[in-house]
Amino acid sequence: MHLIINTHSSNDHYNGDCDCAIIELTPALAEQIRSRVALARKARQQDNDLYELYFWGSTAEFYGQDVLDTCQEAVAAAARGRGRNRAVRKWLAELEQREYAVVPDGVDFSAHEPQRTELDQMILRVGPSSHRLEYAVAWTTSPKHSDVYVTTSELPIAVMDELLAETVQQSKRQSRPSKTSVISNP
Repeated sequence: MHLIINTHSSNDHYNGDCDCAIIELTPALAEQIRSRVALARKARQQDNDLYELYFWGSTAEFYGQDVLDTCQEAVAAAARGRGRNRAVRKWLAELEQREYAVVPDGVDFSAHEPQRTELDQMILRVGPSSHRLEYAVAWTTSPKHSDVYVTTSELPIAVMDELLAETVQQSKRQSRPSKTSVISNP
């Protein structure tokens, strides 16, 4: 499963065409993030003021507006008839409201070139949520040859786990053998 996540630039007028980030949410990535959450929990026991942990390297790729356009086209292609515009508006509203969305089926990333970036990092954030601590992950980068930082919106760890569980359920449904029986003629 791929996620598209909104980005925010340290410069209101320039983001190096890093309009969004694409994350391939795999079990391996989720496990890496969970192990980093465990590390944050341990560190927080030692110092209650912990807010963020930064890790060098990135699992995010940053793209320009063209990937957003391709996602909208894929949503429209999957919808039927008059529902195309409504489906695109719904997908865009989800992206705007949640700050992330599942990349629709049929999007070919090989047709797009990710932006050239440096100083790529994963950020693990710790924040209060009612009576307990909530953990979230974000990614940051700097477009090549700039002094700008572009950071994704946060993806709560609980949401990551829900999305991954949905992917596992879909895989199980798709891999089930058909219940139709085969009748052979002698």
